[in-house]
Amino acid sequence: MSLGKSILFKKAAALTLSAVLLTAVIAIPSNAFAASVSANVNWNVSTGKTAGNLSYGMNIYKAFEGSTVAGDSSYKTNVAYMNNGILRYHRADQMAESRSGYAGYSPGGWVNNPGAANYAWDYTKIDSIFSNTFSNSPIRMVDFANWPSYMDDGTGKLKTNMYDAYAAFCADLVDYLNNVKHYNIQYWEVFNELENGPSGPYSNNMGELAVIYNKVATALKLKDSSIKVGGPAFARADLTAQVDAFLAGSHAKLDFVSYHSYASGNTACGATPLTNQQLFDAADAGWVTTSMKTEIAKYTTRNIETFHDEYNISWCPPDNRMNNEIGMIFDSLAMISMAKAGATGTMAWNEADGYYGKLEGWSPYNKRASANLYNIFNSDMKGDIVASTVSDGSKLAVMAVKSGSWRKIAIVNRSETDQTVQLAISGASSNVTSSTSYTAKQVLSWGVNYASVTHGTLTGSSGYSIPANSVTVLVMDEGSLAVPNKVLNNSLESASDWGYYYGTRQASNARTGTYSAQVGNGAYVWQTITGLSPNTTYTLKGWGKKQSSGITSYMYVSNYGGAQINTPITGTSYGLYTITFTTGASTTSADIGIWQDSGTGFTWGDDFELN
Repeated sequence: MSLGKSILFKKAAALTLSAVLLTAVIAIPSNAFAASVSANVNWNVSTGKTAGNLSYGMNIYKAFEGSTVAGDSSYKTNVAYMNNGILRYHRADQMAESRSGYAGYSPGGWVNNPGAANYAWDYTKIDSIFSNTFSNSPIRMVDFANWPSYMDDGTGKLKTNMYDAYAAFCADLVDYLNNVKHYNIQYWEVFNELENGPSGPYSNNMGELAVIYNKVATALKLKDSSIKVGGPAFARADLTAQVDAFLAGSHAKLDFVSYHSYASGNTACGATPLTNQQLFDAADAGWVTTSMKTEIAKYTTRNIETFHDEYNISWCPPDNRMNNEIGMIFDSLAMISMAKAGATGTMAWNEADGYYGKLEGWSPYNKRASANLYNIFNSDMKGDIVASTVSDGSKLAVMAVKSGSWRKIAIVNRSETDQTVQLAISGASSNVTSSTSYTAKQVLSWGVNYASVTHGTLTGSSGYSIPANSVTVLVMDEGSLAVPNKVLNNSLESASDWGYYYGTRQASNARTGTYSAQVGNGAYVWQTITGLSPNTTYTLKGWGKKQSSGITSYMYVSNYGGAQINTPITGTSYGLYTITFTTGASTTSADIGIWQDSGTGFTWGDDFELN
C-alpha cells in the first residue's frame, strides 16, 4: 500500500453528492438457507486492546475558514452528531495570510503578514474558531503544519537562524489558547508530512527535523506543562529509516507519535486507481501502528502514545467513493484494524469538504454515509476488544467489545453483495437465551436502520442478513436481562413438573394465582431442577406459611452434592424464605420443595424461584 500523498490536494471543491440520514423501523430478514459466513466472538478472551474515547476521531478542516463556518449552527450540529472523542485541527494553508485581499491570502490561513518580519497570529480569527465549541465536548489537538513563509529558506525547510523564533511563535499560540483564553487544548502536534516520502524537504535529514522539534516541544511546555506534545505526522511510516532518524533524536521529548496513510491515487498522480476490493484490503492499516510501536521500542520504554491521525481512500482526489457508502465501508475497516492494533487514537481526513468530508463542504453541511458510521461507532463501539474471528475475511469483518455489562458487535459487509452470518458466541451470561433481543443498527448508503434481532436468529444456521455495503452494530446489555428462573411451573398453576409424596396441589391458599403446594405430617412436594453447573452457588427463594404455630415444616434443598438444607417455615401468613447452596464438583441437579415434620394442620408453599 502506498502511503505518500501531496498535501496540496486538501482544497475544498464543490461536488453534488449528498447523503441524507433517514431512519426506519423495518424488518431485516434472515435468509432461509445456510449462512454464507460464520463468525466467532468470545466475551471471555480479551485481546489486551481497548477502543476508547480517542479511537474514532476526526480532522477539522473546514472550520479554519473562520466564524462563517465554525459558528454555523448546521455545521456545529452535524460535527457534534459524529460524536468524535478527539478532533485534530489541521490544514495545509494554516501558515498562509489570513486576511482576504492581502497578498498570499488563503481561506485557511491563521497568520497576518506571513512573508514579512512582522508575522503574527491572527488571534481574532483563531478565537472565532475555538470559541465555537461542539456539544459533545471533544478533546482537541492543534497541528503546526509548517511555518510562515518568512521563515522558509525557499526549499521548504526552516531557515537555520529561525529555529528559536519558530519555537517561540508556536509557543505564543499555546499561551493564547490555553492561558489567555483557557480553551484547554490538550494535544499539540508539531509538523505535518515534512518528510513526505523520498521527495519531502526533510526526507534525507530527519535528524535535523528532530532538532527543530525538540526546541518547539520545550517552548510549548514552558507555556503549559500539562499539555502533550508530539509529531511529526509522518506521511510514509513505512520508510523506517526516516522514522528512526526522527525518533532517535526526539524520543525523549515525544508524548505521542503521529502518522498518516492513504490507500490510493489516480492516473493524474501517476497511480493506478484501486478497485473497491483492493481499497478494502488497503484499509487494513493497523500494521502502520504495529510498525510504529516497534520503531518506538528501539529507543525508549516510555509509554509514547500513537495517533493514526489522517487516513482516507485517496491522496490525489477526486475519488467520489470517499463521499458514499464505499468510503463508509473503507472507514469502518480502517477503524477496526487500527483499534485492534492498539492505536491510542485515530482521526479521519476530514469533517467537511467537497472531496474527503464526512459532511458536505457547504451549508447546510449535510451528512454523508460515513457521518452515520462515526456516530454509531462513537456511541456503541467503545470498550475492551475481545477475541473474534470470521470464516471469510473477503466478505465480512467483525469486531466485538465489552464495556461493563454491555456487549457490542460490529459486522462490516465488504463483499459488495448481500451476506448472511451465523455467529457463535462464547462466554455469554447464563441469562442470555435464544429469545434475548439485541438492538441492530445498520448503517446504509441512505442512513441508519434500527431494528431488533434475537440471539437465536444470530446463532441459527440460517444466519442473519447483512446487506451489501453496510455496517451492522449489535448492542445488548446483559445487566438488563431478567435472571431466568430454573423452577418450572413455579406457582403450580399446572399439574406438571412437581412430585408429590402424600402432598397435594390445592386450588386454595395460593399466594398468587389459584394453586399452591400443600403438605401435612410426613408429606413432601418437590421438583428436581436440572441443568445446573457444578461448583456453582445458587439461591432458592420461595413463599410459605403454616396453618398453626405448632406445626414444624420446612423449605428444603437436597441432592445437590451436599447435605440437605432445611429452612423452617415460621409464619401463619405468607413469608419469603431463602436457601443458598453450592453444587458439588460434578453435580448438575438438585431437589427443592417443602415438607412437614409434625403438628396439626397443613403447610403451603407458592412462587418458587431458583437462580
